[in-house]
Amino acid sequence: MKKSELIAKLEGAKEVTSVVSIDLVLAALGMLEESNPVVKPEYSISAKLFTRVVDIVEDSLNNMRDSRGVDLSSAEFELDWNNCISLTDITLDTHYIYNEIREGLENAFDIEDIDEEEAIEAQIEAEQPASEE
Repeated sequence: MKKSELIAKLEGAKEVTSVVSIDLVLAALGMLEESNPVVKPEYSISAKLFTRVVDIVEDSLNNMRDSRGVDLSSAEFELDWNNCISLTDITLDTHYIYNEIREGLENAFDIEDIDEEEAIEAQIEAEQPASEE
């Protein structure tokens, strides 16, 4: 039931009687459909391209040959109850990881150097129907 339908039913009940039970209102509110606003993503890509991007990111992470992505001096260990040493914390060099992923993506795609305003104007022009002359 939608909000407008609920309001119409309550208005109808109001014409019949001036007293509406709380149970009736609660039951009607329980029947209301939850309205989840649809959030449209800013950009859209094909499933094939998305899979390619994920593969490039995975390859970039797998191809990091040294331990530069991890700050070994930040490692924290703990001795468990059964005398086993466990790694409890370590710091990642997110800047290095970011650059590795970015480099992999830049090598895989032709990056156009176009500013956002020009891109919007080009998109608007492309969406407008061709004028007849």
